[in-house]
Amino acid sequence: MFEDTLNREITEVPVRAVLVYGGSRADNSFARLLLDRDKAGSVRSGEDLSTRTERLLVAADSKVNCLRQVATEVGDGAVAAVNLEYYIAEKR
Repeated sequence: MFEDTLNREITEVPVRAVLVYGGSRADNSFARLLLDRDKAGSVRSGEDLSTRTERLLVAADSKVNCLRQVATEVGDGAVAAVNLEYYIAEKR
């Protein structure tokens, strides 16, 4: 489900996976029931970017102790992609 933040229109779209871009201010509140967050709202994760919810990884500005630099975000995206690939291979 997506919400247009300008007109509040809700669109339901069936998907198998989602990559969320948080913009300049990370907003992970949509998944608050699926994640453990600190007082600032940053998501707690393992070194492999895993969260307490299976198949839900966290990267970049949403993480606790993130450097908030492009190089870190690129590296996190690569780790997330590789871990997703491992997960898919295990399920086959």
